[in-house]
Amino acid sequence: MQVVRLLVNHECPFSRPVHRVETARVTHLCHRGEEALLEVHGPDASSLERLVAEYRTIGGEVLYEERDRTAALVRFAACACCRAGRVIPTLEGQGYLYLPPSSYSTEGESYEFLAEEARLDPHFRDRFPSDVTVERVGTQPLRSLEFEGGFLVPIGVLFRGLTDRQRQAIVSAILRGYYRIPRSVRTEELARSLGISRPAFEALLRKAENKLVAALFPYLTLGGSPSTDPGAGRDP
Repeated sequence: MQVVRLLVNHECPFSRPVHRVETARVTHLCHRGEEALLEVHGPDASSLERLVAEYRTIGGEVLYEERDRTAALVRFAACACCRAGRVIPTLEGQGYLYLPPSSYSTEGESYEFLAEEARLDPHFRDRFPSDVTVERVGTQPLRSLEFEGGFLVPIGVLFRGLTDRQRQAIVSAILRGYYRIPRSVRTEELARSLGISRPAFEALLRKAENKLVAALFPYLTLGGSPSTDPGAGRDP
């Protein structure tokens, strides 16, 4: 079995508002049934208000909004894209199994599927409608059943401790390839894009990384207690 990760872009009413707010993120919690449910996060209250206003114009109903007004739950009567066969029905028609949830960001729409080795199709990009652009595809073998763990970390828990500037720094670094191997950009360039000095940018990035790692730590130990052996985990 293979896990297929997909990043696409197409004209979707749910992802369109996100493209206008750089650090916004939206998770499509449910693609089944009669309703669609979106968890919407904005970098600040005004950004969330703008996102929610756009979703309301296309029929969204706000079910819940956090007190700090940076996150909301929005319900729609239906998802037109799901029924029109844009992404999920296209690949499920080839025998791929959709693994929810999907998410929307400025990069595009992210999906995961499970596929038997024999069903992997190197030409599956050609199966999509002409208005769907496949930006990135990745596959990896399914070596263990870890899907349960994949749904244990609430995104809000990871990002809640970050300031707007820290979030902006790490999102910019990710989008521009700072964490790729080899790196596609230097901290000097990232600092210039934010209008700050290199030391200031690196301080923001370190603080963001430290907060994310601290938020992840409780979940990293769910599979068992970390070893207290100081030699554990060292390369042989």
